[in-house]
Formats: sequence, structure tokens, C-alpha cells
Amino acid sequence: MKNLLTLLLITVCVSCKNPSDKKTEPEAFGLERLQTSVDSLFNSTIGQYEPGAAIAISYGQEMIFGKGYGLRDIETKKPITLNTNMRMASVSKQFTALCILSLIDKDLLSLNDTISKFWDFPVFKNITVENLLNHTSGLADYEEPYFLQRWDKSKIVENQDILKWLETNPKPVFEPGDGWEYSNTAYLVLALLVEKVSGQEFSSFAKENIFNKAGMKRTNFYNLAHPIEIPERAYCYERDSLDNWEKVDGFFMNGILGDGAVYTSVHDYLEYDKALRNKNLLSKKSHKLIFKPSSTIKGIWPNTGHEMIDLYPFFENKEIGYAMAWIVTDNISSHRGSWYGTRTMVVRRLDIPLTIVLFMNSNTDKRELLMIETYELVNKYLKTTANNG
Repeated sequence: MKNLLTLLLITVCVSCKNPSDKKTEPEAFGLERLQTSVDSLFNSTIGQYEPGAAIAISYGQEMIFGKGYGLRDIETKKPITLNTNMRMASVSKQFTALCILSLIDKDLLSLNDTISKFWDFPVFKNITVENLLNHTSGLADYEEPYFLQRWDKSKIVENQDILKWLETNPKPVFEPGDGWEYSNTAYLVLALLVEKVSGQEFSSFAKENIFNKAGMKRTNFYNLAHPIEIPERAYCYERDSLDNWEKVDGFFMNGILGDGAVYTSVHDYLEYDKALRNKNLLSKKSHKLIFKPSSTIKGIWPNTGHEMIDLYPFFENKEIGYAMAWIVTDNISSHRGSWYGTRTMVVRRLDIPLTIVLFMNSNTDKRELLMIETYELVNKYLKTTANNG
């Protein structure tokens, strides 16, 4: 781990004022140099004719760098752009959480409501809405061992199928509130809860109450069992046994909504980021909850036991909690997503108006390198800006 992190960190260069001056200062790193450096990083990491990435850096609600690299469709050689709609994987969870907060604003739901109020299953006993949101429910993972091993893979799994499985009372990881375990199961139950309480299909509710309000005109939850057209869609890719890129968009669990399944673009996401910073989506009370931790992730970086934290140096010396589908510290909120043929990550500073968005349409292991180095480059730029201001 230490060797990996060492390779990912960037050495900060220094230069002298003049040959006779013993003092040194950080080398000037203005906007143009930031843009050139990020562009060079991505060009050197992502091939022109392979699945790629969309990257954007927003500061003060203005995009100071944004570009697409590689292809959204290898067969047609169509490139990734800032308008390319890409699968978000677990970055989608924040939109599920916002749907729940929207229902709370409508006085239709409470964070303290127990899930057994809506489904009288033994597995839901003593689990609250907040337990689902902050990963303290203890619900068993739906992927292993049941759906990956026992499900008929010729059929697409949907949320209702997993609800039927939960009715069989699968053994919990721990009793509600007694631990912290990242749970995809919890977030698809939240999507089912939105339907139960609102009387509206989940993706339609999210479209009407979150995406449209945020200015995300071409963003949707996508269910493979009931497909819709996705404009400028990026297909998801993984290497096959012959080391060729293979589309994996037909994966049999791509009918599950809530823990993943949002398709959005960098352009739409930055519109949403503005809505978050301007607090335009929900009530003032609910906006205060979005980045307020309601559970604690134990351990100290880089030994929390959670890769989504331990690989990223910006969590060093931080107390780490989980809010409304955000990993949060005193000044950073972050979340990443990993699914078949997709890797995504968003980092938002809470103390300054900085957001970095990285979407990738393959199962690449380059996400960590790209996000960490981009974050370090941005820090160099901000330090120069502060020194000049």
C-alpha cells in the first residue's frame, strides 16, 4: 500500500528567486499550466482508441478544465465528450438519498421511520431509514452468495426480485446500528421505499424531483429490463480472455436501481453541483443534512480497511464519516463508483467551491492515479492563486 501511494503522489517543485537568494518559493502554477498538466496526464494514461474518461474541474461554479479522452463506443470510434452520458455506478447513491430527502420535505417520510412499517419482514426489524442511508443497517449483501451464484443469468434481476429474497430473512452482517458496512442492498431498498411512499416509479420520481430541478436534462436511472434511449451513451467495457475490449452493458444485474444505474454527463453533473452549492434542490433543513455525517467510519488512513478511503491521500489525518451517500471529513466530501465496465469518482471540497469529476467507461485500475494526481495539480494551482491574491 505504501509503495502504491508513494508512486501516486506528486513531488512539488521549487525554484529560486535568483541565484543569490537562499529562499525558495513554490514554482508558479497558473491556470494555463494546470490545464496543460491535466491534459498531459490524461493523454499519457488513456489511449486514443480505447475506452476512456471525462474529467472536469470546477472552481467557483465555473469549469476551469474539462475534456473527454478515448472512446464511448469502440465499434463506431465515437469519442467521449463532456456531453457523453456515462454509467455512474455508486456515485448514483447520492441521487437516491436526495429522493429520500425530498419525501421527508413532503412530510411523507422520516429518517426515524422503521422499514418494517412498510414491509413486515423479519429482516427489516429495527432498521430505520437513516440506517439504510448511512450503511449501519447490517443487511446482507445481495450479490454474494445468492444472485451471482444462484440466479438464472438469462433473466435480468430487478429490485422486486431482491425484495422477494429479503423476505426469506437472509442472515444480517450485524444488528442494526451495531456496525458500519457499505451496503448496496440498503440503497436498492431505499429506491423501493421511494416507490412505496410516493406511489410513483422510482426513476420517474428521481427525474421529476431531482434531475429536472437540478438542470440535469439528459440524466436518468436506467433499467436494462425496461430500457430507454440514452443520448450520446458511453458503453461499458472490460477485457475478455483474449485481452480485447468487450461490451458488458448486458450484464444480468443491470436492472437494479438505487445503489447504481444513473447515466449522466459531466455537463449535467456540474449543473447539479451548482444546485447543491446554491441549495436549490431541497429545503434548507434537508440541504444541511446532505454533507452531515450520521455514521462514523472507524480507523485511521491508510488503514481503515476500506479501499475507497485508504487509496486516497486527501483523507490523511481526517476523521471520516458517512452522510447522504457521501464520505465526508471536515473539509472534503467524496464518493466513487465501481461496476461492470465503469469506474467513477467525485471529490468536492466543503470549505472552498472546488469540485473534481472523473467518469470512466471501463474497469480500469487507472482511476486512483488519475484522481490523486489531478487533485495534487489542482492544489498546486490553488496555492499559487492564494500566493498571488
